[in-house]
Amino acid sequence: MGIFNIFKKKSGKEPPLKKKLSAMKCKTVNFSPVDFAELCAGMERSETELLTLKPVNYYAVKNEYIEAAFYSDDEHEENYVIFRLIRSDRPVSMSGTYPVSKDTLRKVYSKLGAVSF
Repeated sequence: MGIFNIFKKKSGKEPPLKKKLSAMKCKTVNFSPVDFAELCAGMERSETELLTLKPVNYYAVKNEYIEAAFYSDDEHEENYVIFRLIRSDRPVSMSGTYPVSKDTLRKVYSKLGAVSF
């Protein structure tokens, strides 16, 4: 009966944050590379670390960049960001999930030239 266990659904539930993120809108932005560990430590201290990053075109530095995935609800009241360090089109490191305020997200989007709220 061990072979048929692969067809059973997993009884473990998704973490509530992961379930919440899957229901939110996602926007990815590429930033010029910085020290990834330092970026994660800075985000633990303050979300203003996000404003120090410089957006970059994928084709300009496609050998190494930091990809940020911004998750937002419809009103942009609840926002999160997850960073990934990409080298040669492969993810190398992934950060945790950091909350971002509406004002900080607006400032980041204004650097991109696309304020949607």
